[in-house]
Amino acid sequence: MSDRDPGPVAYLGPEGTYSHNALIKYFGSDQGSISCDKIEEVFAAVENGSSNFGLVPVENSTEGSITETLDCLSKSPLGICGEVLLRIQHVLMAQEPVSVQKIHKIVSHQQSLGQCRNWLDKHYPGIERVAAPSNGEAARIAAAEPGVAAIASKNAAQLNSLQILDENIQDSQDNTTRFVVLSKKLQTEATGRDRTSLLVTTRNEPGALFNVLEPLKTNGVNLSKLESRPTRKTVWSYAFYIDIDGHQDDAHISRALTELRDKDISVRVLGSYPVSAIVYEEMQFKQALPELLLDKKIVIIGLGLIGGSIAKALYGHGNLSAVDSSVAALEAAQQNNIIQGYSTNAGEICQDADLIIIAVPGLSVEGILQQLADNIKPECILTDVSSVKQPTLNALQSVFTEIPANFVPGHPIAGSEQSGFQAASAELFVAHRVILTPMPDTDPAALSLVETLWQTCGAEVLRMDVTEHDKVLAATSHLPHLLAYALVDTLSQQGTSEEIFRYAAGGFRDFTRIASSDPQMWHDIFISNADAISVILKDFEAEIGELKQALKMGDSNKVMTILQRAKLSRDKFLNKK
Repeated sequence: MSDRDPGPVAYLGPEGTYSHNALIKYFGSDQGSISCDKIEEVFAAVENGSSNFGLVPVENSTEGSITETLDCLSKSPLGICGEVLLRIQHVLMAQEPVSVQKIHKIVSHQQSLGQCRNWLDKHYPGIERVAAPSNGEAARIAAAEPGVAAIASKNAAQLNSLQILDENIQDSQDNTTRFVVLSKKLQTEATGRDRTSLLVTTRNEPGALFNVLEPLKTNGVNLSKLESRPTRKTVWSYAFYIDIDGHQDDAHISRALTELRDKDISVRVLGSYPVSAIVYEEMQFKQALPELLLDKKIVIIGLGLIGGSIAKALYGHGNLSAVDSSVAALEAAQQNNIIQGYSTNAGEICQDADLIIIAVPGLSVEGILQQLADNIKPECILTDVSSVKQPTLNALQSVFTEIPANFVPGHPIAGSEQSGFQAASAELFVAHRVILTPMPDTDPAALSLVETLWQTCGAEVLRMDVTEHDKVLAATSHLPHLLAYALVDTLSQQGTSEEIFRYAAGGFRDFTRIASSDPQMWHDIFISNADAISVILKDFEAEIGELKQALKMGDSNKVMTILQRAKLSRDKFLNKK
């Protein structure tokens, strides 16, 4: 940010790389920056004192972890003091506009080539692809060699006077890279919206990973990343890179770290630092739409996973309050300066609210509305996060006799199998969709403010008809959760359930992960959207019946037809996503 004076900052160069863009986003300028050809050189520059900070990529949402960074972290005394997320928008560029036939080579960093793999297969099949040390260097190569195209950022094209052949060529439009800031001096002060990175090594023995994870689970610590890398010290010896939500000084995290060390497990805290939203909060929040949000009193009713994540995403808002039945959650949020006020009674604290976000289970919404009916300003804007919209509208009509024009129904398509305020994350909605289902007479100003709210949280906002929303979500979200719960319950009642679960492989864990979600929340969703779920469940039962009959009859062709059709459909969906 512009008011920082970081001194020299080393980064993976040259100028025009995404690392260079991330440096500017984090520090506000590139003055005094030192371009390095390799990630290990960035580490060396900070270690020898020629730079105060270093900035390196650590993971990409499409291609996964940057192994060079992880390996350097294991060897270096440096730690992490910050992070920044950067949306990656790849551009294909060359010296001049040319046809496909005249391009004989495409160069880019190996991660970028992987992020554009499908697009390249479709548009430039058979063209040689060459990995470069960085995207900036790829642009330099393209500028020097006719017939060579590079994949890099728009900034790199401008810096090297290259012509843009195609834009947004990445396979995933949500493609995002996370960068970390390296330093000898680590930030230790908790902000309430922090991430802690750990390097954990343990003996190579059965149950080693379980021994690492158990203290984290029992103390309510939420993992956001788990990666293993060879230590290169002994054969088949591995270190675990773990990111957890919260600060190392938080009581529950401190307990977990103590318990790990008591088990003779080596734990190195690489750093506790603000999540990226805090790093560029001033740019994204205060400068974006101050007139719409900064002068509003916002009250969040329900400080669980969704409500708590909204609160953390709005960290720094000067007039943010919350309502919840859990005093412990409210006190924790206030102590960490996430909220400025709280109450266990909605009617009490909402009297002068400008915007109220109802983030409670669906069957509890009507009760909240009854508390609010006679206790809010007529112009107060209301919105919700319910997964089923029609019951919410019915509750509004019941309480207010008609649906208020300043009510904007909303549903964030984001979540976790974890629940409660402890599981909340400021990054939960980043690069995720939020569906708004406005009515014909919804106030445009109210709709605009709620859209701004979600965009501030990092979400992509879409609009949909109420009936269509409930039908679509029944198929894509509600039914999968119902099936996961049903499968686990079925197997748990088998006489050999202990053996079944003991030997469950990754496929079972992946499919049933969502069965660890909050039962109360999903009970309310299933009951509220029973009609739509029943319709799609009937179709699913027919499909299962077909498979069952085909298996019984030994109809191999039928089974293969169903499997191939499903694979093609899913692959098509993922490529379009």
